[in-house]
Amino acid sequence: MKKPQMIRFAAFVTVLAVLLGYVVYHRTGPAAVSTGHPSSITTNTAEAKLTQLENYFVNFRMQRDRLMSQEIATLESLVKNPAISQSAKSEAAQTMVRDTEELKQEMRIEGLLSGRGFPLAAATVTQNQVVVVVAAQSLTSQDVAKIADTATTVTGLPPEDVVILPKS
Repeated sequence: MKKPQMIRFAAFVTVLAVLLGYVVYHRTGPAAVSTGHPSSITTNTAEAKLTQLENYFVNFRMQRDRLMSQEIATLESLVKNPAISQSAKSEAAQTMVRDTEELKQEMRIEGLLSGRGFPLAAATVTQNQVVVVVAAQSLTSQDVAKIADTATTVTGLPPEDVVILPKS
């Protein structure tokens, strides 16, 4: 398999995995049933809020993956275009490799954060910054340290280049 095909395949598998995870989670999750009791209304409200948060993160990842796929397709067309200079083709290929590496880092950060107690998290990695959004009302200094440690370990960027945002 050639490199552009592998990149396209990796992007496709990523989108497929996110969609499959979403479907499996929502088919196996508990159904919200109201009994009319005040505590069940509170529970339903909390469950609705959790569902909104889950949807935010699923939509974030799907949008990110869709945009990445579009960018890779554009870069591939530049690489294949005979009218484009060799230096431009080389730059497009380097950009594809960098984008793919950043996407892999984002997925690693999200997976590791899930294992460290933050199942709803989304990361965006660029050459000089990591932005991590986690589902939380607020974060303790220990939470921030865990998240920053995960991001810096995966990317090699210093902690001051990691932005952590709670999402509630």
